[in-house]
Amino acid sequence: MGKNHNNRSISFVARRYLAGKSRMGISRAHLLTIGGIALGVMALIVVSSVMNGMRNDIQKRIMGTLSEIRLSAHKGEPLDDYQALIDKINAVGYAASPVVRQELLIRSESGTATPAVAFGIDAKTHPQVSSVLISSRQNEDLQGIIAGALDSESFDEGGIILGAGIAADLGIFLDDEVLLISPIFSIPSPFGMLPHLHSLKVQAIFNAGMPEYDQNYVFIPLSVAQSFAGYSTEIDYLEIKSGDRSYSKKHLKKLSAMFKDYKLEDWGDFDASLYGAIRFEKYLMFVILLFMFVIAGFNLTGSLLKIITQKKPELGLLKALGYNERDLRQLFMMQAMMLCTLGIALGLILGSVMLFIQAKTGLVKLEDFMTLPVKIQFSDYLLVIAVSYLITWLSILLPLKQLSGIDAVKLIRKNA
Repeated sequence: MGKNHNNRSISFVARRYLAGKSRMGISRAHLLTIGGIALGVMALIVVSSVMNGMRNDIQKRIMGTLSEIRLSAHKGEPLDDYQALIDKINAVGYAASPVVRQELLIRSESGTATPAVAFGIDAKTHPQVSSVLISSRQNEDLQGIIAGALDSESFDEGGIILGAGIAADLGIFLDDEVLLISPIFSIPSPFGMLPHLHSLKVQAIFNAGMPEYDQNYVFIPLSVAQSFAGYSTEIDYLEIKSGDRSYSKKHLKKLSAMFKDYKLEDWGDFDASLYGAIRFEKYLMFVILLFMFVIAGFNLTGSLLKIITQKKPELGLLKALGYNERDLRQLFMMQAMMLCTLGIALGLILGSVMLFIQAKTGLVKLEDFMTLPVKIQFSDYLLVIAVSYLITWLSILLPLKQLSGIDAVKLIRKNA
């Protein structure tokens, strides 16, 4: 029997075994196997894309509030003569702005007080690196200033911009006066050490899209933050924006080569616990959903074992006609790969259709009318396909072992 002829006969027998007595070309038992594989693939690709969307959405919100890349001194000491650094960064096409970060108490006119993280900023340059200082109407993600507006001159004279959460908690509105209080008592007086105080007028209220940020973050003039920190002209760090956040690691690497004497971090380091939780959740969900696919693999194992048991006389006859064990293994391997390929194709089509509908219509909503985000990555498709074929291959190892015990002579005599 020639090799090409043998391959054609194996393919023909494999299709016949898949069809069984069904006129559809695939028996009902095999349809269940295909359905299980398709559901597993669909679940894997949909969940992976949703987790990608969540990660991308969180990335946009963190970058929109805290910028994309941060440059600071290696040991955390203040940066002096930072304008030279800004000029060098601007020269290679990036935007940069100085920041002094302080943890303060903020008290409203009614006497209610709450802790806040205050960012001292340059009102003229910081909107270039932070989307929350731009009107939300100009931002497709609805992240930005939702009341008032940033006016650099009046802001530098004594303005403050509050997160929506902290403004709501304190009952603060535009043009209200608030008092910033340092938690460190550093000013000597006849009555002992007193805290540093500064009164500011609310100029705008922003929405960061992150409850933790809205509840804690405020922006104040750079000079005010420097006075709280005891600086003259120093700052804590520079916030940098590349304009192409999809490749923040690439930009970080480029800037690190330019500023080897400084510490550079990207957005994933600003809120490392949140970013790590999202990545871990994606991997965890992927592993959990793999068990659904493993169940489909068990179904495939059972189906092939049943076929081998039922078809033993025919398999013996095939051996007598010239098939060897390798040919029989190829026969059942071909069946498994046909079922797996059909299941994968169906699962990818269904999953892609669901993701496309969600991306175009935003059918599934989360709280606060937020659309469930999705982001399709080609690498996830490749991973799902590779894992699917691997599990299928592992599922047929046991049925293939059963083929080694087939004795053509005994089976022919027994069924003669």
